[in-house]
Amino acid sequence: MVFLDKYTAVDVERDVSQDALEKAKHKLISAINAQIDNVKNPGQLNNRGKPIRDWSFRNDAGDLYTQIRFGTRPIEFSTGKSFAIAASEDLIPFYTDVIEAVEAGELDDIIDAARKIGARGHGRRHGRHGGDANGRSRRGRRHERHEIQGES
Repeated sequence: MVFLDKYTAVDVERDVSQDALEKAKHKLISAINAQIDNVKNPGQLNNRGKPIRDWSFRNDAGDLYTQIRFGTRPIEFSTGKSFAIAASEDLIPFYTDVIEAVEAGELDDIIDAARKIGARGHGRRHGRHGGDANGRSRRGRRHERHEIQGES
């Protein structure tokens, strides 16, 4: 056992430095700062080398709107998901105000709700293979045929 002679396993408690809400707030502030950088210098790349997607858009009438996104989804506020912006020069002050509101804790409930929307469950991810009400496999005919042959 060369491995166990070379390495020693120990029991260690993992220190959780931030709770889930604090992590979500940090993630949101980082994304908003990326939007500010993208407004200042369009065409910025994210850490994966892909262009940063702009959160602002214009409708058919030419009005400018922006959204605050948590991951890929726009955060839903009590009045809607988009904010009307007068001019593109007002995007940076808007995003700065959002950062200040996040840091002050004004948006904690909204961020916490947005954080939970895309949360993964801890069950099986893609269907069941346990069988239906008649005890047959739900895995398809090919698998069912092999299971029947194996039983006899």
